[in-house]
Amino acid sequence: MGVKPIVALEARAAGPLWRNVSFLLMWSSVAASGFGDRMIQLAAWTMLGYRAPEAQVSSITASVSFFFFLPYVLFGPVAGWIADTLPRKWLMLFCDEARAGILLLAFLIAPAGAAAMIPSDHHWKVYAIIFAVGLLAAVFSPAKAATVPQIVPTRQLQPANAIILGIAVIASMIGLMVGGPIIDKGSLHQGLGLAVACFAVSGTFFAFLKLRASGRSMAGPKTGQIRRLIEAVGYIRRHRPVLILTVLSMLFWAAGHTLLAAIAALCKDRYGIEPSQLLSKTSVMMATLGIGMLASSLWVAWIGTRRESSWFALACLLVTGGSLVAIAMSRSYQVGLVLTFGCGFFGNAAMICIATLTQLITPNYIRGRVFGVRDLAITLTSVVINFAIWRMPGADGFMIPALCVAAVLLLGVSAIGLFVAMTAGPHPGRALNATWRVCRAYTLVWHRLTWIGRHHVPSSGPVILAANHTTGLDPAIIQSAVPRAVRWVMYSGYRFRLLDPLWRMIQPITVDQDGSDLAQLRQTLRHLHSNDVIGIFPEGGAQRADRVLKPFEPGVSMLAKRSGATIVPVWIYGTPQTQSMLWHFLKPSRTTVVFGPGFVPDPGMGHQEVADALRERMVAMAVAAGFEVG
Repeated sequence: MGVKPIVALEARAAGPLWRNVSFLLMWSSVAASGFGDRMIQLAAWTMLGYRAPEAQVSSITASVSFFFFLPYVLFGPVAGWIADTLPRKWLMLFCDEARAGILLLAFLIAPAGAAAMIPSDHHWKVYAIIFAVGLLAAVFSPAKAATVPQIVPTRQLQPANAIILGIAVIASMIGLMVGGPIIDKGSLHQGLGLAVACFAVSGTFFAFLKLRASGRSMAGPKTGQIRRLIEAVGYIRRHRPVLILTVLSMLFWAAGHTLLAAIAALCKDRYGIEPSQLLSKTSVMMATLGIGMLASSLWVAWIGTRRESSWFALACLLVTGGSLVAIAMSRSYQVGLVLTFGCGFFGNAAMICIATLTQLITPNYIRGRVFGVRDLAITLTSVVINFAIWRMPGADGFMIPALCVAAVLLLGVSAIGLFVAMTAGPHPGRALNATWRVCRAYTLVWHRLTWIGRHHVPSSGPVILAANHTTGLDPAIIQSAVPRAVRWVMYSGYRFRLLDPLWRMIQPITVDQDGSDLAQLRQTLRHLHSNDVIGIFPEGGAQRADRVLKPFEPGVSMLAKRSGATIVPVWIYGTPQTQSMLWHFLKPSRTTVVFGPGFVPDPGMGHQEVADALRERMVAMAVAAGFEVG
């Protein structure tokens, strides 16, 4: 009996993101923001005397960051309330057009020469412009974060976030790489003029956004403005997952801003870069950080799954902390570039996962305010750090110790969180839970695992999962989809000694090829009487290259009748179709698991009759799910 798909599951999903006009309009404006922000950052450094031999470059870098992020602290909750009150697309249009006007003002006050800087008593003009740009960014950020789920389907949310962030990184890199040479040649006005044009044109794109209607009014309950802001703080405090995600974001960005302030000091004092090349070398290092972020955005978009985002984010934060320690210890500019790439790559991957999780678990009516408060919490720490660096005498000399402290703190918290996340789960042992989570990540990413009807698996009581057998990968596929621990019935010939550590963890029930080992069958019944989940393949041996559904053996009926267990039929499709069992695990695939409604066998039916009925149910379930069996 051959099996072939008649309706691809992917065809039922929404179209690709590149056909989503609203999504394309969104990231075009994000790109303009990234380019414009970098241009005004480089301009501000220059006007504040960044290239002067006696300058404390860490203080200058930190002062610009301080005034840019200060509005997030002062107006973060208000910005979130605005994003939940006013039409979001028109709000974002206003923010972009207003930033174009502010950049035009920067164009008017910028000095003509590359080495020129404004007098110290006019530094307030630079800080005022940076503050105004930061204020508009503080309003734009929660509106953007709250709008993304309204323009892309839920299943595309993580790739969409990765692409948007990746586009922003590309634009930032272009701004850094182009802006440095422009300033070196004394053409700062040209760069600022280009940034003005980007903002002015792309801002109009938001007028054409088409937002999906939500199931609940965006405005939420009719309460006072102050109370609604307090509600967002209370929501975060009451919902522990959102609170944990916010704390992790605070910790990461605290370390990130310490690194950004330290890059110039590392180039100047650790790597021995001359003042005439300092701006270009610093820009290259920051651009390398951006390249790492871009690469990770593409990587996360390719992975495409959000189901294991929690421990994956913590693992990335752990690697980021280690990279920060190595950067602080390195004395080579080239090695520093590699490590900076690693920080951007793994840190950005963690932030994408954290942002996606926050979007998914926060309802639409309060999402904008939650992101506003989240931005406030994140930037409050960053503002304090940047203010301390800015006002610290001889700040350059303290940047390496400060970077080490931030890195060690990030390492410690992420290591503890990763241990807790990896060892928590449905299985009785920590090692088994960790193995289960790694197995889920492997099947979700490498085999693009999807499942249908998992709610048919009872959450308690004895259960027999009866599945068609396609490859040796099947137990891992099913276990990844089922939150309860599954104890597998397997032939003793497949219990390879090389995998003894795995067998000791999952404790499968091994039977002889002819099924005559009554002691093992009695052991299976004992587990069912203990309300365990048993996995069994009624066909017998595993398939290879063919996909022929063999007749079912009657043993599954005997187990169900004697234990009172519920039989849940399981249909597996899409596993690698090859003769080699090893290649089943190495070859990528798009695998689907369908769980059918469970049933308890009729006591009046014979064992073979129950097996045949199970097979008929499985065939009907597969056809209903979009597969033709014939």
